[in-house]
Formats: sequence, structure tokens, C-alpha cells
Amino acid sequence: MLCVASVFCLVMLGVFSRSCSAAISSPTTTIVACSGWAPLTATIGAPTPITQGTEKSEEEKLLDKIARIRPGGYLSILKLGLITFVFLFWVWWVDWINRDALQVGEKLKMPPEFWNPVIVLSFLIGFAIVMLVPFFWAGYPVFVLAALLPPILYTFTRRSRIKSDKSAASAVKNKGKTDNIVVIEEELPQDEGAEVFFSTGGSDSNEKQARLIRARQSPEFPTLKNLMFDAQFKRAEQIMFDCGRDGAKVRILVDGIWHPFPPMDREMSDGVVHSIKALAGLNITDRRSSQTGSFDAKSDYGKANLHVRTQGVPTGERILLKVIEAKKEIMKLDELGMFPGMVQPLCESMNNPGITIISAPAGHGLTSSWQGAIASSDRLTRDISGFYKPDETETDIENIMPKPYDPAKGETSIESLKKILLAQPDAIVVPEVDDSATMDLLVLQANTQQRAIILRAQASSAAEAFLKMYAKSNDRGEFLKAARTATCQRLLRRLCPKCRVEVRVQPQMIQKLGGDPKRQGSVFNQYQLPPPAQRVDEQGNPIEFPPCETCGGIGFIGRIAVFELLKLDDRLREFIRKQPQAAAIEAAAVKLGKKSLTQQAYELVLLGVTSLAEVQRIFKPPQKKA
Repeated sequence: MLCVASVFCLVMLGVFSRSCSAAISSPTTTIVACSGWAPLTATIGAPTPITQGTEKSEEEKLLDKIARIRPGGYLSILKLGLITFVFLFWVWWVDWINRDALQVGEKLKMPPEFWNPVIVLSFLIGFAIVMLVPFFWAGYPVFVLAALLPPILYTFTRRSRIKSDKSAASAVKNKGKTDNIVVIEEELPQDEGAEVFFSTGGSDSNEKQARLIRARQSPEFPTLKNLMFDAQFKRAEQIMFDCGRDGAKVRILVDGIWHPFPPMDREMSDGVVHSIKALAGLNITDRRSSQTGSFDAKSDYGKANLHVRTQGVPTGERILLKVIEAKKEIMKLDELGMFPGMVQPLCESMNNPGITIISAPAGHGLTSSWQGAIASSDRLTRDISGFYKPDETETDIENIMPKPYDPAKGETSIESLKKILLAQPDAIVVPEVDDSATMDLLVLQANTQQRAIILRAQASSAAEAFLKMYAKSNDRGEFLKAARTATCQRLLRRLCPKCRVEVRVQPQMIQKLGGDPKRQGSVFNQYQLPPPAQRVDEQGNPIEFPPCETCGGIGFIGRIAVFELLKLDDRLREFIRKQPQAAAIEAAAVKLGKKSLTQQAYELVLLGVTSLAEVQRIFKPPQKKA
């Protein structure tokens, strides 16, 4: 590397000398003019005498112009600086590559005998081009590409081989935070398995180190690493171990659905549980008491904070690992999946006087839709107050003035609301209405003071959400007068765009889904493995079917909300007075042109976002208990 640097400096010195000096001899003078990096030299004598009345030729004019140029001053600091910057960055990067290849090249099958010549030769070729091409801005991009492309290829090749070769990955360790040199350490049994790094809690560094040492003492520590790696790859939200006399059943929760993992025998499950409890700082021998703790796991798929809860059960012990996600950015309604034709009327309802209700069943994203609805409303030109209890965190949104009240301190809901009204807010956001007196005061504000009221309810339909709030009001006629709109939603799993399978269906099915059979003849389903008989070749050897790299073989990735919007008009208000039943209200609204939740979900099936089987799973009628 020093040799290359010396060559570079000598060449640059030559360019500097050639550009900045002029050979002067008498009686003639040699003038050097630079175009890019190519010199233009002209030898001239004394200036041509001017004869009065004669006009100079074009050649004489050019020579006079050159003669006025003073020697030197032809160095381009900008161009020299650009080349020097790339060179110094290249030296730093290639120095790391050289040391890295010497230390781990054999393990990663990336020998320095190959990479060093390739990187240096490519740089020299690019440098020669930038020096020889007359037009600098044409040669410089080629120089940058030639200098940096081989180091980039080395870095990405190294990373891919670490991911694909777990034994190589586990052998590569960081020497320190300030030194980016990697070294090969002797591989211990605990270092086998996937590249997953754990960090523990504790009062000090000694306790943290002790927890990690206890966890690594288990012979099944690599099994835990492999399990955590696969769980993160499949985007698991929870991991559950049901431990019994013969072993443990393992499941992961992904997008609201439990998926089985390979079961463990007793020896393996005991070792894995030992490591989990040690990392979380729990009593390893206690299998009956309820214990809680936490630890972090980091892999190529990100960092996960895991909350651990153990509890004795009649069959043995249950261990639940729950992934605690960092606070996410609030998504607006269209980002959650609401169709544009529904966003506008809902926002108009929230931005105008009256009551708007946001609802969803348990486990179907009520928090996200609640925050998304508030975020989509007008929070800039209006004064909005949030009326809720101190433990409420889901309504803590920018430009919403929090007005908490604490029943533990003797503060009642109705009295606290009256104090808030003294500030004359334009809108009030209420995630929970405690009693009928509070509801009646909110209704009064909507009808007489022209205030917007946004409420939240847990309900299975928009009609049910209306009836829940309707039942809390003493003056139900005034409530119906104030009520404007209610929404409800369900969460559907998204089909993996990489492995989804297109399936031809009958025209009647397309028509039933609300589509046009003349324009569409197929829908999409999740990918599924072929039957066991088709998973072997002609010789009876099993055929490997690697899981999808995008979804981990699940067939779905993420979820999308499907919404319904119920707008009250005078006809529906009259109907609710006479027949306050959710099913009857829903049927009446559909007759008046409202699209049901199922119809909205069918649109997503036609668009290929989800599958018909997923819609049927979500909207399957609940089974009656015997």
C-alpha cells in the first residue's frame, strides 16, 4: 500500500511540475496551456511587429494571445482535491480489506492473493484513465468506479458468505468497537449455530456478564440461537413453550396466527429453558411460580427486546416470550388500507360538529386505526383536547392537548370534563366514556356548541359501535341527532407478493366477489408445499423445498385493515329508534347503499392483496358454546 501511495504522489508531483512551470529560452519562449490534463505547448518568438494599415491574420492573433499568458498558475486545485479524496478513501478501505482477508479470507474462501491484485490493478487503470483523458469530467467518474467497485464487491460478497455459512459467521468476531478488524477465534460448542447475539439486563456489568455465562453453560444454547434466528426471520410476535414430562411444544405467533415449530424432547427443552431463564435473570429451578424478566436478541433481521413470562401449569410449565416493539410512527388512514373514497367522508365527519366513533374488535388493530383517524383529522387549525385517564397512552398524539383526569385522586369524569370546556376547545377526543352523565354532556356540546366529538369503542361492527354509545346516553334522541359516522375494521393477512400463486376460478365466483368475469378470471392464494408423495424424486429421495426468503414459507407477510363506514341519515336514525339491533341496522344500511365489511374484503381478494380463504377465516361466524 505504501508503494502504491508513493507512485501516486510521484505522478501527482510530475503533473504539478508540468502544469506550473514554463520553459523560457531566449529569444523564444515556450508557453504551456492546459486543457483538462493534456498540455498544449506553443513556441513563439518575439511579438510580431504591427504594421500600420495591415490587419493581423487569425494565426497572429492566436500567437499574441498566447504570448500574453504568464508562466505558471495552471494547477486545478479542485481536480487535484477530488482525486486525492478518492485516493485517501480508497487507501483506508483497501487497508481494512487487506487485513481482513489475511485473517478470515481462508475461512470465507476469499483469499487475499486474489482480491489484493484485483483491487490495486483496477485502481491503477482508473487512475491512468483520469490522467490521460483530456476532458477531466469524462475520466473522473470512470476513475471513481474503477477505484471503489472492487472494494464494494468484496464487502457484499463477504456479507453474503457470512449469512449463508453459519460456521463461518460464528467464527468471525469483532475485536473492538474502535477497531474494525475481525479475527478468527477458536470455535466453542456454545458458538455454534446461527449468528445471534444476546444482551441481558442487570444492575451492573458483572451481573450482566454472569447471566450470559450461565446461559452459555447450557449445551442447548446453540439451539436457542437457531430458534431465535428463525423466529426473527419469520417476524414472530410471540414465542410460546409448553413444557411437559416428555418435552416441549413450540409455537410462534405471526400476524395474529399461531404456527407450530418442531417439538423438542425433554433434554433439549430443559436446556433451552435453562438458557432463557438465565438470560432473563429468573430462577432456573423454579417451575411453578410466575416469573418475569427480559433480554435482547440481535441478528441480521434486527434487534428484538423480549419480555419473558413463565408460569406453572397442570401439565408442566409455560414460557412466553413476547417481542416488545419500539414505538412506531403513526400511520394515517390511507396507509392502513382505507380506500380513498372512505377517507374523505370520515375526515369531514371528524372535522365538523357531531359525534364520530372509531371501532374494531379486540385484536384487530383498534389502536392503529384510532391513532390513524386522529392523525388524519385537522389538528393544525383547530384546538383539540384529549380527555382521558393517566394510564392512557394511545391518544398521546402531536397537537392534541392532553387533559387527563385521575379517579384515584377523587377526580370524577363529569367534573373534569366541565373544567376542560372552560377552555372552549373546537374538538374533544375521548377514548373511553365512563358514564351516562359524561355522554350526555358530550352530546350537548356537539348539538349546542358545534363541537366535534371523537369516541372510541370496541365492537364487531359499526352498527354495534353506535348501539354501545347509544345505550350510554340518557337522552337517546339527542344522541341520534349528534351522531354522524362510525367505522369498524378487520385485519387481513397480506399475501406474500413473491410466492403467491395465481388460481383460475369460475366466472360465478368472480361475480360473487363483486368483480367482472369478462375482465378477470383468477385470484391469488398462498403458496403451499405439494403433497408428501410429490416431495420425492424418482429414486425416492426427498426433494428440498427451501422457504420463501420474503415470508419465511408462511405465505403471508404483514396485515392490512379492511374498513366499513356507516353514515347516519334521517332514515337510519328513525330505524334505530324503532329497532335498535345491530344486524337489523346493518341490513338497512346495506339496502341504502352501504358496503359491508365482507364486500370491502372481497375487493382486496380481487386485487390480489389477500386470499379468499383468509377472508373466510376472518369472517367465519363464531361457534356457539355448548
